[in-house]
Amino acid sequence: HGSKIIVFDLDDTLVITDAKIKVCNKKTGECFSLTPEEFNEYEKHPDHELDFDDFKSLEVMKAGRLIDYYLKIFKDAYRMKIAVGIVTARDDREMIYRWLREHVGYRIDKDLIFAVNDPVHKYKGSISDRKKAAFKDLIEMGYSDFQFYDDDEANLTLVKSLEKEYPGIQISTIRAQKAFSI
Repeated sequence: HGSKIIVFDLDDTLVITDAKIKVCNKKTGECFSLTPEEFNEYEKHPDHELDFDDFKSLEVMKAGRLIDYYLKIFKDAYRMKIAVGIVTARDDREMIYRWLREHVGYRIDKDLIFAVNDPVHKYKGSISDRKKAAFKDLIEMGYSDFQFYDDDEANLTLVKSLEKEYPGIQISTIRAQKAFSI
């Protein structure tokens, strides 16, 4: 492979699904749901339990609406034989691989799919910290020229900070806009 890779987040970047994070208060029993976009701003309360089961469903992924603007960038890179990676907060690399292969029609190297909450990766910390750790793994694989598409500014900022830690690394960060899905 070359040194260039184009990396995409999934939710609200490549696909918009009906998946929600369920939040329940252990003490009061009150529950509510958050979209991935709302979860980016959510601050966890000690009494809250989070349920991410919707994000484990291949059927929910398949029912999602692809964001054509970013999917075109994905397809163009793939066609030009530029490495394509996924760095997502989801927790099942196998499911994402199957979704890309069977539903979207692209087979990318499974080693370039980082579902940062998948126990296989052993990442710790916040979602942003885990995504940064995934990029460190990509750097260790030999990549040095990145384009990263994500809908969350905190993820973009933390990943961009790797340029200071690794001389010679270039990371272009692009904030994904759901408006491009219309």
